[in-house]
Amino acid sequence: MKHSIWIAAAFFLVLASCSKEKELEPVLDTCDFINFKYYQGARDTLGELSTDYLLIGVDKANSDSEIATLISSMTALDQNYAYTIHSSGQYQFKEVPVKLRSSSSCVEIEQMMADIEQQPLVDYVHYTIRTDDCNSLIWEPLGDLCINSYGSSFFVKVLDENDRSDLNRLIAETETELVKQNEFNPRWFELRATKNAAGDALEMANRFHESGLFEYSEPGISKYPVE
Repeated sequence: MKHSIWIAAAFFLVLASCSKEKELEPVLDTCDFINFKYYQGARDTLGELSTDYLLIGVDKANSDSEIATLISSMTALDQNYAYTIHSSGQYQFKEVPVKLRSSSSCVEIEQMMADIEQQPLVDYVHYTIRTDDCNSLIWEPLGDLCINSYGSSFFVKVLDENDRSDLNRLIAETETELVKQNEFNPRWFELRATKNAAGDALEMANRFHESGLFEYSEPGISKYPVE
C-alpha cells in the first residue's frame, strides 16, 4: 500500500513539473513581417526588420501641413524626430519614414501599423528593413543611416501580352488594382495593393509569383535616409 502511495506521489510530482515547464514556455513573438521577395525565380532575402522605423504613404493630394498634423497625433511616434516627406514625381504618393517612440517588437509594430492604417489620410503603412548600404544607385551617400521599404505598387511580367486572363483573375481574387501597362515593354504591368487588397505590395508580389502564372512579379524596394 505504501509502495502504491509513493508511486502515485511521484506521478503527480512529474505532472506538476511538466505543468510548470509549460507555464514557463515563452510566447512566440510572431507577426506578418516578410523578409524576402522573388528574384529570377528564387527567394531573395531583404534583411532584418527595423524595430525603430515605419514608412507611411499618403496621397499627394494631401498637403505637407496635413501630414504634419496627422503625424503629431500619433502617440506611438517620436515627436522630436525630424522626418522628411519624400514626393517622387512619377508616383501618386508622398512617403514618410517615421521613427517610433521606442524600439518595439515585431508584434508591437504590427499593432501600431493596424492602428495607423485606420487613419483616413493614410493609404498604406509598411514595415522597414535594416540596411548597411546608405548609397544611392549611383553610389552617392544619402546619409549616416538608411532603411529599406516598399510602396504600394508591384510589377508583374505576363507570359503573353495578348492574354491577360490569368492577370485579371488574380487581380480580382486579391482585390488589387491595375495601374498601367508599360508602353515600352507591354508584357510588364504595374499593379497596386490598396487598403482593401488581400495584403500589401510585398505580399501580393510574392503571391503573384507563387501562382506560377507569370514570368516575374516583384515589389519596388526603395531606400530612405533616416539620419
